[in-house]
Amino acid sequence: MRRWAFALALFGFLQNAAADCERVVVSQEHRFCLSTLIHGLEHPWGLAFLPDGRLLVTERRGRLRLIQDGRLRPEPIAGLPEIRQYGQGGLLDVALHPGFAENGLVYLSYAGRDRQGLGTGVLRGRLEGDRLTQVQVIFRMQPKLDSSIHFGSRLVFDREGQLYVTLGDRGHRERAQRLDDHLGTVVRLLDDGRIPPANPFVGREGVFPEILTYGHRNIQGAALHPNSGKV
Repeated sequence: MRRWAFALALFGFLQNAAADCERVVVSQEHRFCLSTLIHGLEHPWGLAFLPDGRLLVTERRGRLRLIQDGRLRPEPIAGLPEIRQYGQGGLLDVALHPGFAENGLVYLSYAGRDRQGLGTGVLRGRLEGDRLTQVQVIFRMQPKLDSSIHFGSRLVFDREGQLYVTLGDRGHRERAQRLDDHLGTVVRLLDDGRIPPANPFVGREGVFPEILTYGHRNIQGAALHPNSGKV
């Protein structure tokens, strides 16, 4: 039922856009209607539809915005830690917990900094009104580097409630072949950041057990197949 509700919300959103088609672009196989939905966003990067039809949108500079009734709310969602834009990094993707209607949990990926440099992290918090509460980091990429490119990072929940996080190679493509390194991998986590026992490298010495696949450059698209449910 939730999937149908999401689909109907998206259909309604796009129907309104199509009614105000500004420009038609013709490709080899299709015609596309281009319409401006929202003004005022700065480097929007990820979005997630809330069950009530509102829309969460990340801005790479570090703000989480809310679109309600077709309008951008003037103030960003409060409660996030300070997140700055570094090259291609900043605040990146946003995803809702599969049980969002009951628990209100929102997941965000971002470029986090420490003394070693930058790396993709994932945090979660509970959306209460216009604020995130109980914010906690559940994943940090290791190692961190000074590179400002190739952070990934898409967030996808599968039908079992496991979280997939895509991570870029940070411009060090040879390191995407290593299993003691997060660069160029997809990691699979439980919703609280713990490691699923069925991950393929669990129990192997010298290997990060959260790794699911490796050898990637910079995955920036990920979704579930609507029939099979495969990522």
